[in-house]
Amino acid sequence: MTGDQTISVLLRQGLISQSDVDAAVDAVAAAPSTRTLPVGDAYVLNLTGFLRMQTFVAKTLRDPDASQTLKKAALNKVIRTARLEKR
Repeated sequence: MTGDQTISVLLRQGLISQSDVDAAVDAVAAAPSTRTLPVGDAYVLNLTGFLRMQTFVAKTLRDPDASQTLKKAALNKVIRTARLEKR
């Protein structure tokens, strides 16, 4: 496998699990200033780059009035398009 792959592709291939994705969403919602985030055993998400492309999600994560539920919902909507890098 060469190059970065989206979370959606890696899920379909069974290389990461839904619980890996759920854990990543929880971690980002709790600490959106994190720069990189491990997803599964072999991949990492460049959160800085991902949030540059997802401006609505980035704004939602920074909004002090946004609930954790809203932050997680915004992340869940777009997280499958995120490209993961091999560790």
